[in-house]
Amino acid sequence: MGFLKNLFKKREKIEENSPLDFFDSQIHNDEERRKYVSTAFMQMKEISSEIDDLRLEYSAITQFLNDCDEIDKIPEEVKIPIEDAANEILTVKTNKEKYYLEKPLMDEDMYNRMDKIEDEFPEIYNKIKDAEEFQGKIKSDLKKVEGEKQAYFYRRHELNAMLKNIIGVIVIALVAFAVCNIILIVLAIALNMDVKIGFLLSVTILIVVYSLLFMKGNDLRKESDKLDRTIIKIIQLQNSVKIRLVNNTNLLDYLYLKYNTDSSKELKKNFDLFSEEKHRREQYERANKDLPAAKRKLMNLLRNLPLYDPVSWVHTPEALVNRNELVEIRHEMIGRRQKLREQIEENTKSAEKIRDEIKEMIRRYPKYSVELMNMMRDFDK
Repeated sequence: MGFLKNLFKKREKIEENSPLDFFDSQIHNDEERRKYVSTAFMQMKEISSEIDDLRLEYSAITQFLNDCDEIDKIPEEVKIPIEDAANEILTVKTNKEKYYLEKPLMDEDMYNRMDKIEDEFPEIYNKIKDAEEFQGKIKSDLKKVEGEKQAYFYRRHELNAMLKNIIGVIVIALVAFAVCNIILIVLAIALNMDVKIGFLLSVTILIVVYSLLFMKGNDLRKESDKLDRTIIKIIQLQNSVKIRLVNNTNLLDYLYLKYNTDSSKELKKNFDLFSEEKHRREQYERANKDLPAAKRKLMNLLRNLPLYDPVSWVHTPEALVNRNELVEIRHEMIGRRQKLREQIEENTKSAEKIRDEIKEMIRRYPKYSVELMNMMRDFDK
């Protein structure tokens, strides 16, 4: 299990969707254990929320695909006036392109996408840009926290080595004391020498050495306990940062997918082109009202059909008169829906992985199994 690895193992690269980390002594502390498990459940809750958002988008695309089916099976007597209205829009557009848009700044699909989000663009752009900036800050914070945690782990390893050395010195001192006393006993028996002073001196030296080593060892143990508490706090902070990173990454992926962009910079560039393109088109619109009238005519016809989003078809009249265009749109929507499904499955696996980690913890620490199972049941409710 990723987050059950020995804490003294070699540092590994931090992944954005890495599981939460914990310190072994943290599990045996009631308060810290509950905090850790609650943090894991919080991450599952955030992932669940992202899944809900993706499912809403998935449902909308499914409704649009249903619209494609409805368009495809329109009766001929109903289809003729719709095609006439759509052709009227295409004719007006063709005339406009010949007059003003001989070199369009962007393709029609991109223009329509920007047109749909025009009113909400400032909010959308700021949301994506803020999320990107926050992403950079989170990754920087995560690296700093990881570096600090490794430094404390290294110091704790040093303290353990020093404690082992003290124990070794105590053993050596005891052996030396025993050897010295054996020699004194041999001298007293064989040579009838007075060894009281030597015996007292060896005892005194042993007591002094033991006292100094005991004091040093006690100081090292206190520092080790303090380090453990500090490491737990750092791990809690790291887990909190990891949750923010996972949530923000899911948010960015969702926004990039929804608005068909790779970055806020690209979205801003496309919108600037759209604004310029729209200005050129509006110059012609002011002198030619045929297009709005044609769109209204088509909209009125489409509203009589059981469509989920008739507005979208006003923006894509080609699909109403050319079945190949309709097929291409359907394929694009199926592709987007497939990507959403993959994201839903990936997030679901992430949530299941966290749940499996908790179950593994229950297996490894059976004395906490009842408490952990109760927490899992409370979360499921």
